[in-house]
Amino acid sequence: MTAAFVSDVRTTEQLTCDGWSKWQIERALRDGSLVRVRPGWFAEPGGADEAVVAAVTAGGCVSCFSALRIHGVWVPEHKERHVRLAPHRRTRKDPGCRPFGKRVAVLGAVDGLEVAFRCVLRCGSSEEIVVVIDSILQRRLATPAQVESWMRSAPARIRSLLAVADAKSESGSESMVRFRLRSLQIATRIQVRVMQGTRVDLLIGDRLIIECDSREHHTDEQAYESDRRRDRRLVARGYIVLRLSYRQIHDEWPDIERDILAVIRRGGHRWPRRRKMSV
Repeated sequence: MTAAFVSDVRTTEQLTCDGWSKWQIERALRDGSLVRVRPGWFAEPGGADEAVVAAVTAGGCVSCFSALRIHGVWVPEHKERHVRLAPHRRTRKDPGCRPFGKRVAVLGAVDGLEVAFRCVLRCGSSEEIVVVIDSILQRRLATPAQVESWMRSAPARIRSLLAVADAKSESGSESMVRFRLRSLQIATRIQVRVMQGTRVDLLIGDRLIIECDSREHHTDEQAYESDRRRDRRLVARGYIVLRLSYRQIHDEWPDIERDILAVIRRGGHRWPRRRKMSV
């Protein structure tokens, strides 16, 4: 089970559970150590996240992809702010995010992992859902059985995505590439040991390696140097190494797909006959 998330914006009930009396809340409002975000909701001035305050002010809470990011789940970079509104606050123009399954009252400023995930099942694409499941499982934020139970109210085509997820995937970019290759019916293995002390993100065939750098990867100079050193050694042993950045995966996939298919069509992903590699 995941730990409860404590938001910077809290309800009267949450403050009371933390030991605040009605008198203490009123005094804090008078001296400015608390501000009223909306009736029954409070925050410390300047201390709360602007997105959380905006969601509560609108009559809802942070949910879906935005809440999962707060809970430590890997979420695609381009996802905008997601808010789940209380039923009486929804409009046709702005219905907000909605989870599959039973309705849940807005009781906190940030949805818990389960409700946020059930919203993603409605809002996200198949690829995004698989990426999120991979991250939840890999980071042990929930068990496969829990995730399966959270998906029971979703349509069959969405429930089937659990079978595509893989807890071995170590980054969202790796999950994205694996999902796209699978859609092309390209068999791919992940986190494969190809040499002594060397694991690679994705392996196609015998020798085509795809390494997927995270969006933060370029800021780590030591990792940058280590990866280039490792790539050089792999190439010297006869492997083909394609190292992809998050931006390239997100923005240049058609070109990447074309290049991968070109290698496969000429048989470059297989060792030449009679060749044996020692590891």
